[in-house]
Amino acid sequence: MDQCIERIVDMTAIIRDEAGLKTALTDIAGRYDFSGYAFVSLRPGQSYAVSDYDEEWRERYQKEDLKHVDPVIRQAQTLRRAFTWSGESDRASLSVAERRFFADASDHNIRSGVTIPIATPNGAVSMLTLASTKPVLTPDRHIDAIAAASAMGQLHALVEHLQVKPTVQETVYLSPKEATFVRWIALGKSMEDVAVIEGVKYNTVRIALAGVRHRYDLCNNNQLIGLAVRLNLV
Repeated sequence: MDQCIERIVDMTAIIRDEAGLKTALTDIAGRYDFSGYAFVSLRPGQSYAVSDYDEEWRERYQKEDLKHVDPVIRQAQTLRRAFTWSGESDRASLSVAERRFFADASDHNIRSGVTIPIATPNGAVSMLTLASTKPVLTPDRHIDAIAAASAMGQLHALVEHLQVKPTVQETVYLSPKEATFVRWIALGKSMEDVAVIEGVKYNTVRIALAGVRHRYDLCNNNQLIGLAVRLNLV
């Protein structure tokens, strides 16, 4: 595994375009006996993935929003350090939904793997997962946590610099009512003001905005306004 990490570091020094990056990651995964890779960036309202996983699995993952049940995502957000995982060996600690997730993933050559997460600005997390068809990875998959984090940091910077087009991206939307409320908040109105202007109850405004924040893991209305403006939703 240490050689694999070194290869990732070397790759980030010479890659200059998106196509080259995706090809290099696929080559590295194959060279070290992995079935594929997934680079995932989790940030409020702007989660995305760059991956060579099976297209059918990627489409299903996005359509069913499986990141909320994906045990690897949950563990990466909690640990914030490199780790190995296995749907089979971890089975006893998984919920019914998580066991079903791994059962479905195994049909697409994802049964175990190595994940390297790092913290990124504003409470976000980015990670690289190398997946395997093996039920459990071999014992020699030692991971140097410091080297892995360094490699992941350089990979994250390269992906951001190249503005790589995601293969899976979170769909962000606002209903007409939500968009109206956010526009008023963006103009400096309080929720009480918005309720009066729109002729609705205060709780209607409060609950609508809270629902959007919960949907996209946003901490406050400032983050909500920033997201809406960046994505031209208001």
